[in-house]
Amino acid sequence: MQYYEDIPLRLIKRNYKKMKAKRFVINDTNQNVWIPNKHLESDGTIKNGENLDYIFRRAKRQLEIALKGVEG
Repeated sequence: MQYYEDIPLRLIKRNYKKMKAKRFVINDTNQNVWIPNKHLESDGTIKNGENLDYIFRRAKRQLEIALKGVEG
């Protein structure tokens, strides 16, 4: 489990060899987000200082659903 600005993310284990992004589940729910490899280390950890805000702005509804129990 890793966190981006208090958002819990877990990498989904699969073969990403030819893919340009990796898939993460949000807060161990069925909501997911794809993060481009340019923001990630080879093992799938988020690089220090990366700004992923644009990804989560596009996934606003997934965040609302996944974090509903945490905030409310």
